Amino acid sequence: MSTVPIRLALLPATVAALLAAPAPSAAQTMRSVSIARAGDSGRSLRVSLEFNGGDALIVPATGGTLYAMRLRYDADRYQPVQRYDADSGRLRIGVERVGGMGLRVTSRTQLQQTARFEFAPDVPLDLSADFGASEVSIDLGGMALRTLDIRTAASHATVDFSRPISGACRSATFAIGASHIVVLHAAQSGCAAITVEGGAGGAALRFDGAWQRNIALVVDMTMGRLSLAIPRGVGVHIDGRRFLAPLDALGFARTPTGWTSVGYATSARRLDVSLKASMVDIDVNWIAP
Repeated sequence: MSTVPIRLALLPATVAALLAAPAPSAAQTMRSVSIARAGDSGRSLRVSLEFNGGDALIVPATGGTLYAMRLRYDADRYQPVQRYDADSGRLRIGVERVGGMGLRVTSRTQLQQTARFEFAPDVPLDLSADFGASEVSIDLGGMALRTLDIRTAASHATVDFSRPISGACRSATFAIGASHIVVLHAAQSGCAAITVEGGAGGAALRFDGAWQRNIALVVDMTMGRLSLAIPRGVGVHIDGRRFLAPLDALGFARTPTGWTSVGYATSARRLDVSLKASMVDIDVNWIAP
């Protein structure tokens, strides 16, 4: 097994400045780093991404790039991470805390870190990302996605499948804690199973776009709000045997196990929803096919 060393191109700091321990100061020390690696279409990529305290963007890479990161970070609290194993295709990327120290907030500007991550769209991708308290924008359109695991804490995240994926996605999980997540063009994810789990957050999923396959959606939330936007003509069954709150949605008939949309049995496209939640406000809205 071979491990590829980190190669850093600093903008504008020098390598010596990055490696030097920051001097004690009440002021924040912001530094920038740019990392990129050429692509290899014959391999898969298994990514573990960590970022906290700022704005993060994930988009498809271009120009034969396997992965890339542009990072502006608080050097008093964090340091950049890039560990890639070429044999297994495993990549750890993002930031980690300096010396394991806890979060220190002395001004609003300390939270304004920024990160841009890029991954090759033609390489089979397993992406696991933990964003902590961050504002996140993700576009996975056209990517060869196999699995997706997005975790956020007290933040807001938008995930867009702007184009149908090129892979065969097995599952996508969105763990939202007390945050809010919006998933756009979820039908174009091609994921056979989608899970939303969390404590007291909110989730809005739009199943618009070109349907790749039938989808099983599991909602495992303690409390919060769930909004589903579903194209007319899609057959929907909602298993609500553990669901205590009322569901008021047009186009559904009550069944012993939950609610079923009119025409579900003959629908070519189906969304099966399992509510493993008791007190969650749910809105179901029909949108244009």
